[in-house]
Amino acid sequence: MACLSRYSFLLAQAVFVPTVGASAPPWLIALIVVGAVLLIFLWFELSLGRVLFRYATKPPEGNEDQGSRAYVSEETVAYFATAQQVKEELLTGDEIELEIVRDGLKLRGVYIPACIGSTELSAFRNGCAIVVHGWRDASGSRILDAKPYIEAGISVFLPSLRGHKPSEGKRIDIGCKHYDDLFVWIDEINKRLGEDAPEWYVLDGLSMGAATVLTATGDVRFPDNVIAVISDCGFTSLIDQGKWLTRGMSPILRGPALFFSKFFFYFAMGYRLNDPTALSAIARASVPIFIIHGSEDVFVPTWMSQKLFDACSSELKEYWVVEGAQHALSSFVAGPEYPKRKLAFINQVIADNKYES
Repeated sequence: MACLSRYSFLLAQAVFVPTVGASAPPWLIALIVVGAVLLIFLWFELSLGRVLFRYATKPPEGNEDQGSRAYVSEETVAYFATAQQVKEELLTGDEIELEIVRDGLKLRGVYIPACIGSTELSAFRNGCAIVVHGWRDASGSRILDAKPYIEAGISVFLPSLRGHKPSEGKRIDIGCKHYDDLFVWIDEINKRLGEDAPEWYVLDGLSMGAATVLTATGDVRFPDNVIAVISDCGFTSLIDQGKWLTRGMSPILRGPALFFSKFFFYFAMGYRLNDPTALSAIARASVPIFIIHGSEDVFVPTWMSQKLFDACSSELKEYWVVEGAQHALSSFVAGPEYPKRKLAFINQVIADNKYES
């Protein structure tokens, strides 16, 4: 930044100083100084906006099975370290690796059939939960949430979102722009499995994945065979989340930096002002929605989920605040109650004739 500021000063000096004679009036000198300072400030804010943009959209590095959890506690990292063991238990060779191509990118995911012994008598037979991971995570990080579904007789699909290995993509879209990838995945599963394809689906998202599934709910193309949506610690919009994460910055720096950051989203990723958000979409939703959030979440504040629930237009909706849970840790804090309540919600949807099994 120091180099940029020095460059801006030299640029301003090169532009303005030659036009000023030795006898220039004081007001002109003051105007030049103000112009130079303003130029330096704008250059700094543009650079800061670019830093924020790159921070938000930079793909994770390292192990594609674990993703990155640098934004949460060591407790979270230790908890998700058990995912590898669960993954080895569930991936027995019956899973199916799927791939689609959108916008020239290869997107990949894994379909895991439900336990054979649990499907014949299960009330959830012939269903599939699409379990969507969070920001800079990987699909494998949600294997712990997949296990209860599989044991209950619900097959699971774990997609890797754009910018998350093994899917391709140079940038993460924060779950706002390409939520409709989920619609294409459902079509691909149905096509690939044919007569064995699930009859109904549930969208289950965590953090950015939660924002993704909620943003999908307001789309007129929302699939009729999706019977429920489950959101854990999702944010209301990309702009709201950006404002929250930069709340400690001085307002003088924060406002312009966020403005330039949005400019990069519009210019580099094709975003538009009228793009749907989780908040705007859920106000048009009709699918049953279950919203979960930890009371101690400081990465995505709980007030966002409350705002989402209040705006939700679904006839059947439920809201659960898990006391003492930090970001993405509700399943850990709530223990067995966590999958129990999710399955109970899905069962209620089926029992209320929202779906005929």
